[in-house]
Amino acid sequence: MVYITSKGKINLPNYKGGTTIDKSIMYQYVISPSCNIIVEYFPKNLAPNLITAIGLFCNFLGLFSVFYFIGFNENVGGNKPTLEDDSSVRWVYLFAGMMIFIYMMMDNIDGKQARRTKTSSPLGELFDHGCDSLCTGLLPLIVGISMGIRSWEILIAFMAATIPFYLAHWEEYFTHHLVLGALNGPTEAECMAILFCFLTGIFGQWIWFIKIDFSILTFDYIQYTGQLNEIIFFAMAIISFVTAFQNILTSTKKAIDMKISLFTAYSQPLPFIIFFCSEFIWLKLSPSLFLKYPIIHILSLTFIFSYVVCRCIVQRICQEDFRLFYKPLIFLIGCVLNTAAKVYLNIEILDEQVSVLLLFAISLGFMFHFTYSIIQEMCLVLKINAFTIPSPSSIKKSN
Repeated sequence: MVYITSKGKINLPNYKGGTTIDKSIMYQYVISPSCNIIVEYFPKNLAPNLITAIGLFCNFLGLFSVFYFIGFNENVGGNKPTLEDDSSVRWVYLFAGMMIFIYMMMDNIDGKQARRTKTSSPLGELFDHGCDSLCTGLLPLIVGISMGIRSWEILIAFMAATIPFYLAHWEEYFTHHLVLGALNGPTEAECMAILFCFLTGIFGQWIWFIKIDFSILTFDYIQYTGQLNEIIFFAMAIISFVTAFQNILTSTKKAIDMKISLFTAYSQPLPFIIFFCSEFIWLKLSPSLFLKYPIIHILSLTFIFSYVVCRCIVQRICQEDFRLFYKPLIFLIGCVLNTAAKVYLNIEILDEQVSVLLLFAISLGFMFHFTYSIIQEMCLVLKINAFTIPSPSSIKKSN
């Protein structure tokens, strides 16, 4: 399978690079200046993509640690910590928070290292955003398990995070600018995730199960009681929806300015809409299936989501037309139809548990194949190395 068309191979070397506009105060005054200092200690022969990969590995390591030592909170009602006494494993929360911190710093250092070593490339941009798309699923899992959030709420947080992430790249397709607001995922959400893990490591998981009572004044008082962890996660989900609405407005305005029909513009998020709706229908049909394999389920969705986002980025970088469907979605839809046949027709085409495991294997396979193939294709077209920086002597010899 070839991921870059003949047209894309012609356009790729002429790509000037997208512009990321980060309006975050935290980024501008703390993270970016810190990374400017830290990057000077990195050897100049360390490839930026390798820095990005190290950061992604740290997030996978953080997820493994919390899942292995803590596990999901499936207590009835979700009103108790996963572990009654977690004093012996609080180091796990601190370790997970440190892994997210390393990822966040590496995610900011890689671009600075690329400019420092003059190795900026379209592949680096794709690799950076691709790793970020994977972390859209990893971070809710790490933080949710650390805070004792039930698997349902983690899934809601993940799905809510995918909306503004995809729409931001949809917006970039028109504007050629990735605009991150004053409150955004790559900065504030990651800082909050680190803070939550560290607080859990210091005080224990019980602090997130404190009951909070407050009233909302409308025509009458509306009383609400909720756990601190649930309130925080749902508040972050609301912020995601607000950010997504802003992306839609900006993209619509830019499409009108570019005299692109709104039908064409709004058809471009179709792969994500199919992804989102298929997942919603599947959960509606068989919620017990998700509860049995929550981490495999969410990771499968993460791989499919990342694949769709990365294909979108490749099309933007190579100035290709948006595609309206991708092959991994076939298998997600197949799982939905398999469950629907069992629920409505009492026909079991394939055991549901097997379908979940099969979807995980297939989605992971697609992601591996895409990653390997696109790196090979881009390196061949751009005549660059992905994870090494050639020495000056070797460059002279090749010239």
